[in-house]
Amino acid sequence: MATDKQVAARGVVRVVGVEPIFAVTDVARSVAHYERLGFTTSHHDATYAFAHRDRLTIHLAQTDSPGIARTGSIYMHVDDADRLATAWRQAGVEVVGPEDFDYGKREGSHTDPDGNLIRFGSPLQQR
Repeated sequence: MATDKQVAARGVVRVVGVEPIFAVTDVARSVAHYERLGFTTSHHDATYAFAHRDRLTIHLAQTDSPGIARTGSIYMHVDDADRLATAWRQAGVEVVGPEDFDYGKREGSHTDPDGNLIRFGSPLQQR
């Protein structure tokens, strides 16, 4: 595998971050929902906002165009899937799981009001 210096010497552009964009039907509703999930939010304008949590930013883009995909999904690696699920349930949102999987993860999920899926997981604890 090439080092960062070798990649830079070849002039290859590195990907330094990724931010998902969720299509939503009502930015104000989405902002309120993500704040309930423990995200902070900011706005570009009335039809475009951002939900921030730790090093993750989700773009919330209002659309009524049928040509734009209506749902998206992300996977959040967290340090404690059970604590996150509990916090979200206490905030009044529906959470599936979490449950253990044989590939070494404990995972759960939540679907936002526009059908965007947030899956989350943490490593299984040694028992």
